[in-house]
Amino acid sequence: MNQERIHILRKGIKKTGPVVYWMCRDQRVNDNWALLFSQELALKHPLAVVFCLVPQFLGTTIRQDDFMLKGLQEVEKNLKEKNIPFYMLTGSPEEEIPNFVSEYEIGTLITDFSPLRIKKTWNRSVKGHIDIPFFEVYVHNIVPCWIASPKQEYAAYTFRPKIHRALKLILTIDK
Repeated sequence: MNQERIHILRKGIKKTGPVVYWMCRDQRVNDNWALLFSQELALKHPLAVVFCLVPQFLGTTIRQDDFMLKGLQEVEKNLKEKNIPFYMLTGSPEEEIPNFVSEYEIGTLITDFSPLRIKKTWNRSVKGHIDIPFFEVYVHNIVPCWIASPKQEYAAYTFRPKIHRALKLILTIDK
């Protein structure tokens, strides 16, 4: 895995407990770099996936929540086929994730990247309440946004050359 996809949010004290992937934005099992990184770290430890369902997240409707829950049922089924336990928490991630880490004596925490301000706030809060290594993995696109450009771009013509340069760093060809 290209290390450019990974940010260390907290170095922490490495413990012998399970490795947990806190799934947020990228609710899928296949083609999920955060899950692959979690599996890499969990070669000698148990691996689990946790999702924290936030009631009334950004004003979602019942139809949107229903769609997401059906997708999470599929995620759970796919994880079960790989013998990876899936935990569904309900509430504020700022409280639920640190409680989960403490209760299950988690050794390492991994999450997927989201550009939303609320997710960044959750990450900062979780980071402040745990003492284990905490990683963020860019899963969503081919080129991580922090590599493509350090700022918000205002036009495609300024962004295109940056993407083309970044592709050379990220894409690898197996021979």
